[in-house]
Amino acid sequence: MVAAAAAAPSIHNTQPWLWRLEGDGLTLIADSSRQLDIADPEGRQLLLSCGAALCNAQLALRVRGLEPAVELLPDGGDFRSSRLATVTVVGQRPATDTERALVEAIPRRYTDRRPFAERPLPDEAVARLREAAEAHGAWLTAPTDPDLRVQVSVLLSRADWIEEHNDDYRKELASWSRTAPAADGIPRSAVVHSDAPRQSEFPMRDLDVVGEAGTLLRDPDVERPGILLIGTEADTTADRLRAGEAMQRVLLTATALGLATSPMSQAIDVEGMREQFRAATGGLGHVQMILRAGYLPSDTEPLGPTPRRRVDDVLDVAGSDERA
Repeated sequence: MVAAAAAAPSIHNTQPWLWRLEGDGLTLIADSSRQLDIADPEGRQLLLSCGAALCNAQLALRVRGLEPAVELLPDGGDFRSSRLATVTVVGQRPATDTERALVEAIPRRYTDRRPFAERPLPDEAVARLREAAEAHGAWLTAPTDPDLRVQVSVLLSRADWIEEHNDDYRKELASWSRTAPAADGIPRSAVVHSDAPRQSEFPMRDLDVVGEAGTLLRDPDVERPGILLIGTEADTTADRLRAGEAMQRVLLTATALGLATSPMSQAIDVEGMREQFRAATGGLGHVQMILRAGYLPSDTEPLGPTPRRRVDDVLDVAGSDERA
């Protein structure tokens, strides 16, 4: 269960979660030492990451025919000093075909920032992704209105400019960039670089602060990927955890459908821009994540998942001096 949880995505691959085995259940705790002070000062992305890990953990139980009960924030809403969630097994029930497909997608899901093929998202795929978000109390929309897509592109470009010109942000990014094998952080395989500007409707967050990773040949046509907005009606700590659960179920559903995905969250990570984004989207609610989704060209080789910390590094057993 913890191994499956550890495969969840996190901003800059920080993996900001810890698990503790206590009595008859597992407790999820935020590892605040891994919170990004510049890119994520409120800990919103940390909570989304932990929610994603919680989603994987529940699916790992379900595929074994076990029924989990999850209590969010049993000690209150201060995620830095309290438990994020407790998970116990309360019964047995055969896994569904959907749950089995999602678990099979866990090791195959990865963030892919490479260009997508010129192939729109089918309506039936969007409907499946929307159902995945709603299963965890979140909402999902896939904007196709040209005016809204322009506004999203403008806000992403503005956020990129702010991050690019923030020395503290770039230092923090560099501290999580890895040029040698490591169990966390951003490996060079995850960095997409080109000597030419990328011709895409939506700018991608530039992760290359430690040197070039190679050159990609690009189609001269402008890439127009699908975009997915995942959000919640409110914006409490619990809502952010649920948004992380929903995000992960959406990502796993996308993987099962043969879609590639990557985050474009800079427009809601930069301080002061979340409200601008909410206004641009007509007050849908609180947008918690922006995803780029689409199909890779048929001849594209898979990248594979980024490295993860060992179970021994993230799991404590109560009453024991050793990690389990």
